[in-house]
Amino acid sequence: MRLELNNHTNMQFKTLFIKINPWIGLLAALCIIVPSLYDILDDPFHLTSDHLILAVGLFFMILFLKQIFDRIINLEGME
Repeated sequence: MRLELNNHTNMQFKTLFIKINPWIGLLAALCIIVPSLYDILDDPFHLTSDHLILAVGLFFMILFLKQIFDRIINLEGME
């Protein structure tokens, strides 16, 4: 059994993620992650906004990877 939250905000995000091509979303997430990662590696022990940007980018990357793997497993769009 699967429980999902169906409030208005979650449904808007879900429809947005369905409309975006997951490969484009993955590339955009990587474009967010890589520059912030280079800034963090310069000075790793100071908490900056780059840590937050990295966390958000990783979150979106995981969401889009999940969508890609779900499509591969379900063989959606395969003719």
